[in-house]
Amino acid sequence: MRRMLSFDEAVAAVNGTVINRRGATGGTVFVSGVSSDTRTIEEGNLYVALKGEKFDGHDYVPQAIQKGACAVIVNSPSKVPEGGIGIVVKDTLEALGDLAEHYRFKIGAKVIAVTGSVGKTTTRDMITAALAPSFKVWSTKKNLNNDIGLPQTILSAPDDTKVLIVEMGMRGRGQIEYLTNIAHPDIAVITNVGYSHIGILGSREEIRAAKCEIIDGLTENGILIVNGDDDFLFDYVRNIIPLNNGLVAVSVGEKLKGNVMNCPATVRAFDVKEHDGMDFEVDLSIGEIRHKFNPMHITVGGEHNVRNACVALSCAAILEADMEKARAALSEYAPMDGRGKTYHGKDYTIINDAYNASPESMAAAFKNLDTTNPGSRKIAVLGGMLELGDDSAKLHKITGEECGKYKFDKIIVTGDDRDSFIAGLKGKRADASVISCKDTEEVSKVIREVIKPGDTVLFKASHSFGFEALSKEYTGND
Repeated sequence: MRRMLSFDEAVAAVNGTVINRRGATGGTVFVSGVSSDTRTIEEGNLYVALKGEKFDGHDYVPQAIQKGACAVIVNSPSKVPEGGIGIVVKDTLEALGDLAEHYRFKIGAKVIAVTGSVGKTTTRDMITAALAPSFKVWSTKKNLNNDIGLPQTILSAPDDTKVLIVEMGMRGRGQIEYLTNIAHPDIAVITNVGYSHIGILGSREEIRAAKCEIIDGLTENGILIVNGDDDFLFDYVRNIIPLNNGLVAVSVGEKLKGNVMNCPATVRAFDVKEHDGMDFEVDLSIGEIRHKFNPMHITVGGEHNVRNACVALSCAAILEADMEKARAALSEYAPMDGRGKTYHGKDYTIINDAYNASPESMAAAFKNLDTTNPGSRKIAVLGGMLELGDDSAKLHKITGEECGKYKFDKIIVTGDDRDSFIAGLKGKRADASVISCKDTEEVSKVIREVIKPGDTVLFKASHSFGFEALSKEYTGND
């Protein structure tokens, strides 16, 4: 059985009090893993009883012990049953984080943490792809990026992990600060600052401050990689991290712009062309590290994905990975369904970008649709953007204006703020051909009436609209 931690280590990590109703001594008990779910618990696991709004893990403590838990972490001595060993703490969720923080340093892996309004998961996965040929890598699975998911990601990493890549999500101030002080990243990445969660935080300034909390947990000599084309972000962080010490700017363009020109650590993509994905050149300069890539190719479309690939190359360079292997791995990277994956079928080209939506990701998706399959008819199938609060109508109108920059052949739109979107669209392009639908079911019917062989179709909406399933009707993927 794996010996992940000794029992005494676990007690010290969470600063807990031992309640021993089994008779075994601490020196004879070892932790093979950490679990908060009795459905998946394995023999020798340490069970952490978490309490949520609709459940209380303490109700399942006897079941955890019955299934072979070596010990349980609970919030009261009374929750430790006969025959069990308990570690009593004030807050079991914080204890989960404390265990993860301890284990993060125990295995000694380099840690990369990724946050941002949009593009977190794609960037995380590109970093993983670039580093996997050179190191034993462990990374966040699915969207386990909150105060439960991030500790679980760390604690599930194999003992011999060399690079640990975690994603950090948030819904309010202080949440990323909490996560970063568990993970203590050696490299932190902020993809951008947009309008996601503005309904909760109230302003882009507050969103920016929340995302920049990731800096608080950086290790000594830690490095921050940011989107250099996001002036709102870059000009803020350059006053926190000195330009010549720990800040890397990633940019896409023929030349560096604005304050990024003064940043000595830059990664720039240029001569960008759409060709079955994206072709581009890269000039990487981080301290004494210099690399040039010509050509560089990725199979996913969009300038935003060029920037994400450059972030991945930055991480590879900083960790002294094999850069040719990193380049080759990125050239073969394929995104998960719903995150801009393009399917070239016999009848249609489908861009499934329906996992989530924000004004920034909508704008990137429009640009991607415009450059994919030149000469084909372009159809944008769009749903609403959620969690925008009082700014929702205004931001839908702005997104409509962004859509109006392109001459798409047909735009099908639904969502509560579709009228605002259409107003923005028509204000920018009065002759835009747009169909307003009351719900996803009507969207499905309209698509069947509109679509023709040879069309390129974008599906883009917040997840709850169910557009991922809708897109699969035309890709043949179950």
